[in-house]
Amino acid sequence: MDKNIKKRIAGIASQTEIANFIGHEPQAISSWFKNGVPPKKILRLCEVLEWQITPHELRPDIYPNPTDGIPAEKQNTI
Repeated sequence: MDKNIKKRIAGIASQTEIANFIGHEPQAISSWFKNGVPPKKILRLCEVLEWQITPHELRPDIYPNPTDGIPAEKQNTI
């Protein structure tokens, strides 16, 4: 994960807060920061972060367009 993205995420929620929202141990979230977010968890993480970080920012290889994965009702607010 890009250093800038990590910093932005940390400004929104701690790894412990993210873990609590998603239902994982904080160690799992720490692993995501080191090794990348698993594809099946990207949308849930973005939802927890209130779409302030987009799927495209986390995994442009899976979400190549800036609005990919963002719910239609949120696209105009980002």
